[in-house]
Amino acid sequence: MAQREYRLSVKVIREGQPRPYADSEYEYEIEAEGCNEYTVKEFCTRFLRPCKQTRAEWNTKNADSYFHGYYEFSKIGENKYRYYKKEPFCD
Repeated sequence: MAQREYRLSVKVIREGQPRPYADSEYEYEIEAEGCNEYTVKEFCTRFLRPCKQTRAEWNTKNADSYFHGYYEFSKIGENKYRYYKKEPFCD
């Protein structure tokens, strides 16, 4: 069986609340070698900062959906991706 090697480099752009009583925001830039876009997205949404719903799926009128937050994932360059997650403030 052939051996595969994946390399992911994560740069933290922002992480946490920008001020008291604000929503938490997490933004990362990921550089990937040896893996495709799907694999990078799975890494982000399952391990880096887990989230199950996109911004389009986020329902602000449903408490369960609202308080789970949302994510945005996009390709920003050759083997480079942006992952953003928002977690609404809850006290």
